[in-house]
Amino acid sequence: KQWYQRRVAITAGEAGSTWGEFASPVLQPDMASISSGGVLSESHKSSYDPEKGWCVFVYNLPPTATNETLYQLFSKFGAINSVKPVVDKNEKCKGYGFVHMVNYEDACRSIQSLEGTPMQGKPLQVRFKNAKK
Repeated sequence: KQWYQRRVAITAGEAGSTWGEFASPVLQPDMASISSGGVLSESHKSSYDPEKGWCVFVYNLPPTATNETLYQLFSKFGAINSVKPVVDKNEKCKGYGFVHMVNYEDACRSIQSLEGTPMQGKPLQVRFKNAKK
């Protein structure tokens, strides 16, 4: 039994990585809820992509982490647009990955809840993705 629906089959992404995209009840990220309340931190704006949502960076993932691992960790906090554990040529996770969440509030809640959570002996480090320099 599958516990999620795939919107798009897992496809080869950049060299050494794969993307998993999942069905989401919301088609577009909800900018209205954050613009009206003024709760969006200036430092988080670079984490937003209008097509993908809010990008959350996760570090200290185990080598066995998969798309499903990230989906299970984050799905309880809200709608997910995509997950991407970065993997090596042997399909082992390099220890980090990305999750695109539809709503800002859900992304914030996931970061607050998962930061420091032990996973196979290491504390997860979870934060909004920084802008490329």
